[in-house]
Order: sequence, then structure tokens, then C-alpha cells
Amino acid sequence: MTVSLEIVHLRPGHATLLAELFAVIAADQRSSRFHPHPFTQAEAARICSYRGNDRYLALRADDRLLAYGLLRGWDEGFAVPSLGIYVVPELRGSGAARLLMEHLHLTARLSGAKQIRLKVYPDNISAQRLYVSLGYRFSDRRETDQLVGILDLSHESSGAH
Repeated sequence: MTVSLEIVHLRPGHATLLAELFAVIAADQRSSRFHPHPFTQAEAARICSYRGNDRYLALRADDRLLAYGLLRGWDEGFAVPSLGIYVVPELRGSGAARLLMEHLHLTARLSGAKQIRLKVYPDNISAQRLYVSLGYRFSDRRETDQLVGILDLSHESSGAH
């Protein structure tokens, strides 16, 4: 069986697929740790029609979205965007998160960002391992009980992978 796999920048034609993924996220108990915005059909439509500086992407396999990623903060005037990512349960540990994150890193770099930030709960060890392997550095600084990681994009290609 051949699978068509691509990373897409979300557009109006993806609204139904994104709403379907948002329903999966809303039903996933582990998604309570991923809360960048509401996971509603209306929010899916808004994101797919969005035309600002922030970026919303998804990993698409045939006619299904299997991962969702975002870079936000530029529209609010921040120089350092915040990254968020969700991968459907059946693809966790498959490399899908790494693939989407590397695409988000390149998108940020090509958009002029020098750094990216993300937040992760301290007990989410598997996510922390992934982020560290991608070059994120964590300090003792916390926001809303989460660790804050920073990726320096000027050093990203120096072998952090």
C-alpha cells in the first residue's frame, strides 16, 4: 500500500480534516497537556482561514491529518515564536513529531526567527527527551508549572540531531 505523506500549511480546504483532528485531540486524555487554543470546529475553520504571521501546519497522510504543529507569537509582536505540537496516539514514537518539529524549525528560521521557545510539563519525560535531542535547552525557569525550552536556531545545524 502506498501512502501519500506531506506537511501542509493549513488553508481553507483543510478545515474539515483539521476539525476531525481537533475531535481526536479533544477526546485524547493526554491532550490536556496541549492547550494552545480550543479544539472546536469553529477554531479549525479560523485557523484554516488565518492569514497572519503565525504558522499552523499539519502532517497529512492521504486524507487524514495525523499531527498538528504551530509557531505563534509573531502576531503579538514577539521575536521568539512559541512552538506547539500534537501527534495522534498511533504515531507517537514513530518519528512523526521529530519530522514535524524539524519542518517547524526550518519554517521559523526562514521566517527570520533566531530562537524558538516551547513549554513542557516536567513529568512529560518522552517529550523532554525529544526536545533535548533536537537541541532545546531548559533552565530552571518555569511558566504555569511548565519547563521552558529554548532552541537557538543559529546553532541548530551544529550537530544537535
